[in-house]
Amino acid sequence: MRQPLLIKTGLALLLLWALAWGLHQWAGSAKPTPEKVLGYLETRPLQSQADDEGRREVVIKVADMLNGLENDQMSQLFTKAAQDPEAKAEQSWRKDFFEAMRPEEQKLFMERRVGRAFDQMMNAFNDMDKEERRTLVKRTLQQMRDNSGRESDIQRLEAADAELAEKVVNEGLRSYYQQANAETKMDLAPLLEQMQQTISIGGGPPRRKR
Repeated sequence: MRQPLLIKTGLALLLLWALAWGLHQWAGSAKPTPEKVLGYLETRPLQSQADDEGRREVVIKVADMLNGLENDQMSQLFTKAAQDPEAKAEQSWRKDFFEAMRPEEQKLFMERRVGRAFDQMMNAFNDMDKEERRTLVKRTLQQMRDNSGRESDIQRLEAADAELAEKVVNEGLRSYYQQANAETKMDLAPLLEQMQQTISIGGGPPRRKR
């Protein structure tokens, strides 16, 4: 009696191990990578989508894939062109993708990347006086520099616009965002996300001007 029981137990354990291994392999293959992001955009360019639902699906999919990348993968995706001149054409995906988006699609993309409070946060920031803005921007940038995972994000933004902080303080987030080029808009997501976290840690939304 014991031998059949041991065989059944062994087979059950083997099946569980095989199932766990299969799930692990599936999870690994499902995780986004820089190559998968570029591959998806190559096979489904936004400008080739004929209907609104197809365009919306692409915008959401790309935003979700970018959200699933590790920080070093995001840096790899955005800085490959600088390290490999032959890859510059490939790296035009940011410009091509963002410029192909309609205004409402850009808003959907940023909400998906940053959170649905994206629009409200920009309005609240614009209602702050300059000193309040300056304090918030300074604290946010410092937190990004202190976070090794965010450091490359802020370096990339400041390399694209050395006067980023001063412009955001003087012009407001909405105005700066509207005037920024496609690549800068894509790179602003980590800054806006960190700014939301900074506001939350500070105890709620920024104080509105009276």
